[in-house]
Amino acid sequence: MRIVDFFEGKNVFLTGGSGFLGKVLIEKLLRSCPKIGNIYMLLREKKGKSLDSRLEIIKGLPLFDKLKEENPEALKKLIAVKGDVCDLNLGLSDADRKMLIEKVNIIYHTAASVRFDDFLKAALIINVRGTREICKLALELTNISLFVHVSTTYCNTDKKIIEEKIYPAHTDWRDAIKLAEECDENTLNTMTQKYLSPLPNTYTFAKSLAEHVVDDLCKGTIPAIIVRPSVVISTRDDPIAGWNDNFNGPVGLLVAGGKGVLRTVLGNRDATPDYMPVDYVIKGLILATNHYGIKRNINEIEVLNAAQHDIHTVTMGEVVDMGAELIKDCPFNQILWNPRFSMTKCWYNYYIQVLLFHMLPAFILDIVLRLAGRKPMLFTIQRKIYIANNVLFYFMNNSWEFMNDKYIALLDTLQDDDEKTMFTVKIKDWTNEDIFEYFKNGKMGAAKYILKEEFNREKGMRHLTRLWYLDMAVRTIFFSFLFWYLIIKIDVFHVLLRFVQNYISNLN
Repeated sequence: MRIVDFFEGKNVFLTGGSGFLGKVLIEKLLRSCPKIGNIYMLLREKKGKSLDSRLEIIKGLPLFDKLKEENPEALKKLIAVKGDVCDLNLGLSDADRKMLIEKVNIIYHTAASVRFDDFLKAALIINVRGTREICKLALELTNISLFVHVSTTYCNTDKKIIEEKIYPAHTDWRDAIKLAEECDENTLNTMTQKYLSPLPNTYTFAKSLAEHVVDDLCKGTIPAIIVRPSVVISTRDDPIAGWNDNFNGPVGLLVAGGKGVLRTVLGNRDATPDYMPVDYVIKGLILATNHYGIKRNINEIEVLNAAQHDIHTVTMGEVVDMGAELIKDCPFNQILWNPRFSMTKCWYNYYIQVLLFHMLPAFILDIVLRLAGRKPMLFTIQRKIYIANNVLFYFMNNSWEFMNDKYIALLDTLQDDDEKTMFTVKIKDWTNEDIFEYFKNGKMGAAKYILKEEFNREKGMRHLTRLWYLDMAVRTIFFSFLFWYLIIKIDVFHVLLRFVQNYISNLN
């Protein structure tokens, strides 16, 4: 069955619709499956904004510009439903729950806390208990075609080769939820590291348990699958190149380095993290929904790793080198300092460089900002970068192999020429030039869509040149002062001369 025919008239319920993955999924479904039913998005009021205002903000994103040109009426199918994945019963009213039970055919559960340094209680509530609550809703649907749980390839990092299957649980998810609900938070924080072992953080631990929630509650009852994307970053080209709304993954590295804020990174240049463009992940999700929604197998929970594996590997060192090349190829208009950054896996080297090139300049510039009557912020930013780098070091220092046979096999199921154009993932055809162009678009997209900075290469190069001269002037002054201090203040030559004389006299 063609994908557009499968989705025709079907209603979708989506958690995490305001997140990066969720927004791209909404846009692709509405644009490429125009006969789809309604998309009900779980949404909560946030920072004083109502559901309607939050929904309008989402619809107003550049991501939806192509959809507005082709089929603006489709956005009327996006409907906000008040609720919160952190609440019991998803915080749904009785009327909304009844409506969803009667109307929804497909559920996408993409909501999750992706913070690696979340407290254990928060991670368990949203990622484990939230999954239980959405599964309970899925079990009540009167006409369900498929339940799709979005996990992560990194939820089994205690293994080096991760296959497309569910691995044994590290603990019982029911006990974990009970612990989060009843245990004192200070006690829970104290025991966190031991409880998580051998997984590195609360995110990977909670996402691992969430897979077992789906397996235990849905197997044998409703058709369900688990899709595990790797590190999801900027769009490749659909609907626009380089769209992003966060600084996760290498995009954050390229932006911080290009802005001159990031001077040194703690990581292994030979490590090969797995990155996937978000539009490729979404196409895989839709392909999987069509394929397994038709099969409707309730006796097995299929797992698919949406990862590149050995198709194209990009090392951390290559990302850093591309970042250095992109500084000159597409410089930012607004740069704090002359961009120059490197990567080291030696913690002592990294710590010394952080003190000299991150914290000390930030401290001095914050003083300048105070004197100018402006709010100091650079030291706080550098502190956040330091914490983030330490949290991410585990992933930037290690490599894993994510088997993706099922995911890649989905790409061969497309028969219709139109659908090959809309849903094919062309990752096999990438060349090194394509990868460089992709990261270039990712950097420029981050500047445009997140930093709201229009690209102007001529302006950027002028600013970069001025900062280079300023950087050289500061270095010259610094080393001249150091030389003066050693020669005049300490009189290093006389010290060395006396040392040599004493050494010679001792020999005699």
